[in-house]
Amino acid sequence: MTSKVERAVIIEDCPEMRGLIHMALGSCGAKEIIEVGNGAEAIAVLKVKGADIAIMDWKMEVMDGFECTRLIRAGIEGIDPVLPIVLLTAQRGPDNEADAYAIGVDHYMEKPFSLRQLNEGLVIALSRPHIGRKRAYGSDATAT
Repeated sequence: MTSKVERAVIIEDCPEMRGLIHMALGSCGAKEIIEVGNGAEAIAVLKVKGADIAIMDWKMEVMDGFECTRLIRAGIEGIDPVLPIVLLTAQRGPDNEADAYAIGVDHYMEKPFSLRQLNEGLVIALSRPHIGRKRAYGSDATAT
């Protein structure tokens, strides 16, 4: 993962969880790690700076991870629509994972998870074959 990540954005409202994610990204060689507390802040950062990967919580105030993912995938205001996204959630339910992939996340993880599991999730998201090309999302999405 070291060669693929210059800048990562952590979108998480829990400071302790941001710390764990920061540790995982740092140990994998990310050079710049930006932390924000909700999806609206993430969109503002991504418009200006861009990123190589986003790791975000699902449930947050102001703008949640689903809405943030939708805006990223729409390429709003120049944001890379194929930005790798790892979605984290404490919400459990049979449809959550399917819903997350349907809106375009690259990897879905339920909390709690270990640092090793998070590292594996980052590698999975970064190794998806769509990186660097356009991809369709939603009901008409094609598998990659």
